[in-house]
Amino acid sequence: MKKISLIKLFWIFFKIGLVLFGGGYAILPFLKAEMVEKEKICSMEEITNYYALSQCFPGLVAGNVSMFTGYKARGIAGAFAAVFGVCLPAFISIVAIFAFLSIITNYPIVQNIFEILDIAVCILILLTVLELWEFSVYDKFTVFIFIITLTAAILNISPFIIVISAGILGLLKNFLFPKNKKDAKEDVNE
Repeated sequence: MKKISLIKLFWIFFKIGLVLFGGGYAILPFLKAEMVEKEKICSMEEITNYYALSQCFPGLVAGNVSMFTGYKARGIAGAFAAVFGVCLPAFISIVAIFAFLSIITNYPIVQNIFEILDIAVCILILLTVLELWEFSVYDKFTVFIFIITLTAAILNISPFIIVISAGILGLLKNFLFPKNKKDAKEDVNE
């Protein structure tokens, strides 16, 4: 695995944090470009797994994914550098505009900026869904889980219940349909 300095790791996540409008789901295209393609620290499958794990832990998705990615790159120090980098721009922005928030949000230009940013965030989330689809929905069981989860979301069932239920179904799948050694070797080689 390629070694990356903590400063460079911080800088990568700081740049991501600067443009991370829309929360953690919008981070995937940036992680793919920086950590998978450019730095070759993680595979796309690992990033997808970090997304899944991030849903199971409290906190912000972007922070959790950054923590896992940073840990993969440089251990505990890398996790801290990545989380600090991705969160610092938002913290600075909030502190800087907090006093002026009620004043600036009344300006039409600011409202227009946020409306256009909403569109950009929707596109980034759509791209994230398309990226995650390839690694998440790949056989009859995962299609079944997708349909059940989508139905539960449409019926407005709590996201907490959906995530916990999906985790339990994943455990059941492991015990009912364990991967044999051949499947495990193929997964490692891919």
